[in-house]
Amino acid sequence: MKASRKRQPANLSIKPQRMGFDFSPQSVPRYWADNDPVLSHFLNALSLSFPDGEQFFVDSVRHFRDIVQDEKRQKEISGFIGQEAMHSLEHRSFNDLLALQGYEALTAKATGVAKHLIRMGQRNYSPRTLLAMTAGLEHITAILANAILKNPELLEKMDESVRMLWMWHAIEETEHKAVAFDLYEDVSGDYLMRVRAFLSGSLGLGIYASVFTWRFLKQDGMHRKPWKLLRGGLTLGKLLARTAPDYLDYLRPGFHPWDDDNSELIARYKAIVEATIAPQYRKVELKAA
Repeated sequence: MKASRKRQPANLSIKPQRMGFDFSPQSVPRYWADNDPVLSHFLNALSLSFPDGEQFFVDSVRHFRDIVQDEKRQKEISGFIGQEAMHSLEHRSFNDLLALQGYEALTAKATGVAKHLIRMGQRNYSPRTLLAMTAGLEHITAILANAILKNPELLEKMDESVRMLWMWHAIEETEHKAVAFDLYEDVSGDYLMRVRAFLSGSLGLGIYASVFTWRFLKQDGMHRKPWKLLRGGLTLGKLLARTAPDYLDYLRPGFHPWDDDNSELIARYKAIVEATIAPQYRKVELKAA
């Protein structure tokens, strides 16, 4: 059963933008998210997966993009590719910061594991299954983005040195949340494959994020501070709980990402981001591949 065909909201355009974020160990605190080691390190672990993960998404979409004849949708795919390339670039900069904060061996290990898992998947699964995984993992990033953008208290509690990175990334994940899904519907639309790939990708990402969040915490000696772990675990649990209904919605046969039209968040936060980014990159749109 194929999902119902929807179009992205008319007021959205998927355009890549270079942000030029600059992070230094002197300006970014170790626990930059609400002074909370658990939440900060959970997001750090996700960031370490992004450069190679975003390239995996791009490769999976590029493999099938030629089947799309509609010019508007081809522009959406180009925008998706360009945005994901910028996400990889900016998160590499953030990940370099983590290495400078004393986590060099851990960041190298995490990025190595991400590369290995992706290569293993590309060897063992068909391009169609990889596209289904991309659509599912894009849904996970989109619902996390939605939880962040709908929780201004969390954004306010992020240190200002990194807040714009996560706000900008959340905006663009929302903008292009249906691109890989729509392409998968064109290529296959097989419901069971979509669900299997989604659950498999969820499990892999969940294990990866859990393992490396714990590795960060253990390096900091947090395993000897149970009350801090409990407080942080409750905060992270509340954030993830907000995503549960949206996560489960993906299992619905007629699901489409824009069933939840949260596009009103984008304009609101874009104005904030564009008022604060480096002037040399402000409103400069890059051409996508």
